[in-house]
Amino acid sequence: MSLDLSITIADVEFKNPIIIASGPPTMSPKHIIKCIRAGAAGAVTKTITYDVTQQIQPKPRMYIVNSKDALKNRFYSFYSIDLMSEYKPEAWIKLLKMTKKEIGKQNGVLIASIAGRNFGEWEKLAQLAEKGNADMIELNLSCPHIEEGELMGRAAVSDLNIVKQIIRTVKDSTSLPVIGKLTPHGANPVELAKTMVSAGVDAIVSTARFQGLILDVDTMRPILWGGFGGYGGPWQAPISIGWTAHIAKETLRVPIIGSGGISTWKDAISFMLVGASAIQLCTTVMIKGYNVIQNIIEGIKKWMKEKGFKRINEFTGLALKNIIPVEKLERRRIYKVVIDDVKCTGCGICIKVCPYEALKLSENNKALVDKMICDNCGLCVSICPLDAISLERQTK
Repeated sequence: MSLDLSITIADVEFKNPIIIASGPPTMSPKHIIKCIRAGAAGAVTKTITYDVTQQIQPKPRMYIVNSKDALKNRFYSFYSIDLMSEYKPEAWIKLLKMTKKEIGKQNGVLIASIAGRNFGEWEKLAQLAEKGNADMIELNLSCPHIEEGELMGRAAVSDLNIVKQIIRTVKDSTSLPVIGKLTPHGANPVELAKTMVSAGVDAIVSTARFQGLILDVDTMRPILWGGFGGYGGPWQAPISIGWTAHIAKETLRVPIIGSGGISTWKDAISFMLVGASAIQLCTTVMIKGYNVIQNIIEGIKKWMKEKGFKRINEFTGLALKNIIPVEKLERRRIYKVVIDDVKCTGCGICIKVCPYEALKLSENNKALVDKMICDNCGLCVSICPLDAISLERQTK
């Protein structure tokens, strides 16, 4: 079966749905070219800005929570204060042209991320991106490090009217398609998405990282660089998928690019199943290397073949109809908890966690469930380290 992974966003064609998000993996032409050669369809530059404080990187600035788990493809968190591009905006004109010329040979899409401190800078940066032959512009209205008093990053979204003005300023300054990147922190991403679309963006990215703070309790100070940092990682994917689904249900009629915690092909497909046309990766490329791009692409291809899909748009948003509203969720106890005595070792974990005290140990040291007390909550099934507990639908 022939597969076509190409997608179109605002009349720009991508050879597949993988875009590398703005960050360290896209900090220079060399890095962006590496992304495209590794299989990505597009890449977003590190954010271009006139703000000198955002151009000079704190040192140190990156920290992995549960690093051993990260190396074993398990859950981890990535905590950092990595800021914007170190290159001056005017330098980017040449850099963009150089990059576009090279990645254009492989049909790579170049997206310029920009952030202005005032409307004049937003206008200049948009024009700069077009002069540099970028294919699209992404508005950085999501950076977790910008807290107040600025017209960029998540500080700007505190006033939706400012968001509208920024978008209209950029749209009036360029003929390039404009993408708005949403913050999940301090704003309602759905309302923000609606505002962006009403102001004229051609696509939206859902979503970015949160702001966090990790302390050393011995010194009673923030670790490493000594302040707040962006906080993301695989744990964030379900949150980002949830927001993407909510936004998709609004039928805003612009493409959604899913982002926030994607580390596997299953994550990528999950975003697309709830309405995303494409996805952005960053942290997983930093932790696993550029080879993870091809691994995700191959995983998507294999899943599509198994499901009989030939194109991405055949399953985009397909899971939305399967999401059950809270008011329609099952309230009856229609399941029974079943203990597999062969697998059960009598460790007692299920007994310890059961909020209804419905479990106990039998004389032969096996878990027993009181069906009259059990509330079908499923906690014991989820936590059993040996998969000795299951839920089965009752026939009566």
